[in-house]
Amino acid sequence: MLRLGLLLTALLLVAGCGGSAAPKTATPPQPKAKNCPGTQKALAKIQADIAALRAAAKLPTKDTLIGNHAINVATDRFLNDVALAPLGNLQRNRLIDHAMSALVGNCEQCFQALEAGRPIPAIRAGDSKCPKA
Repeated sequence: MLRLGLLLTALLLVAGCGGSAAPKTATPPQPKAKNCPGTQKALAKIQADIAALRAAAKLPTKDTLIGNHAINVATDRFLNDVALAPLGNLQRNRLIDHAMSALVGNCEQCFQALEAGRPIPAIRAGDSKCPKA
């Protein structure tokens, strides 16, 4: 009988743990990270490049290894714009993710070129700052 009483008391205490009567408050909004000079202009250009990749991927291709001419031109333009943009390496890597998602199954060589353009060694070394523009 004593064990049953102790067990019920323990269960009531455990059930009451973690609850609070005070309502939770929302966390204050985090300040936006400062952008490097020219970043907004470069991002707009890169977003247009990604849109061009998506449009080119909808065109018919004879060979999924090399894609079509529009995919190749759009991939080259994207890689050039990403390489020259004053972006941090994490942001550059994420933009490459978006470009790769536009090309899945359409151009294997373009996909490999995008994968090769990732700044993985720099990210691993801890360099996530904007390059000197």
